[in-house]
Amino acid sequence: MLEVDRSLIFQIINFIVLVFLLVRFLFKPVLRALDRRSQKIRSELEEIEKTREELRKLKEKYEEEERSIQQRYKEALERANQEALQMKATIIEEAYQEAEKIKREYETRAQKEIERLHKELREEIAEIAIAIAGKILQEHITPQIQERLIDELLDAALNRIESRLSIAHEK
Repeated sequence: MLEVDRSLIFQIINFIVLVFLLVRFLFKPVLRALDRRSQKIRSELEEIEKTREELRKLKEKYEEEERSIQQRYKEALERANQEALQMKATIIEEAYQEAEKIKREYETRAQKEIERLHKELREEIAEIAIAIAGKILQEHITPQIQERLIDELLDAALNRIESRLSIAHEK
């Protein structure tokens, strides 16, 4: 028959025991450690994915807030521009009103000055007329001389009136 060497049987038994011991004490703990490690890696990957999703949501939220802030900035800028235009219009209107007020004041002053000059001229004309009447009565002059004197006095009065009116208009 087949002769089997004893040492070969011991070697096979040793090998089986070694395989058993390796499986029991080395292979199973290594497999468990690898399983735990792969489980840990999976959970870390899931956490990373969750964090990535949260970051994406935060990014979207911040982008939306940025758009909102930009929109509010544009609206505030537009309101400021409108207020500036209103203020400009108000200032211009006030300036026109002030100019009109000053213009009316000067017109009133000019009118009063003209009236005063007219009054003075009337008084001077009256004085001249009285002087003419006095000269006429004193000299008992002829109608031709009277006419000449009246014309001269009226010319002098008119010249005075014209010179005073031109002075009033220059002011």
